[in-house]
Order: sequence, then C-alpha cells, then structure tokens
Amino acid sequence: MSQFAAAMGAAVTAIGVGSVIVARSWPTPTGRHRATRPTDEEQLLRPVEALDQTEAHCPVQDRPTLQLRLATGGMCCTECRHSTAPITTGN
Repeated sequence: MSQFAAAMGAAVTAIGVGSVIVARSWPTPTGRHRATRPTDEEQLLRPVEALDQTEAHCPVQDRPTLQLRLATGGMCCTECRHSTAPITTGN
C-alpha cells in the first residue's frame, strides 16, 4: 500500500471519529419544557382556605365530595377543582 493511500485512510478515519464525537456531544432536547402558568381556576388554594373543609354536593360529579369553603363565600371541590360562586341574596 502506498504512503498516499495510508495517509488518506488515516485522514478519513480521523474526520469520521471527530464527527462522531461532535455528534454525540451535540445538545439534544430533553423533553422538559417550561410549564405554562395555571389559570385562575387551576391555581392552588391559600392555606387559610384549605382549613375550612366540608362535605357538599358537587354539581360536576353529581355526588357528595369533600369541598373547601373559600374566603369569597364560594366552594371548591377537592377532586375536580370545580368552583361554585357564592350564593348572594338580592337585598
């Protein structure tokens, strides 16, 4: 084998190995993206609101569930997070 062919083979091998090293170190997506901010209905309750719990009828699930009484007067189901508006009288 000639010296030129050996030099060309070594150059091709070096380029191939270098390409593999660069390709393996290239940043790849991890699948973890920044989460979107929850809407007002999906946000967690304040700890003070979580203290007042009662069992009441959930209109979404159509059965009695554990509910949290909110400071605004409404109720929030602990299972489906459905919020009900406070009952107001027309005084």
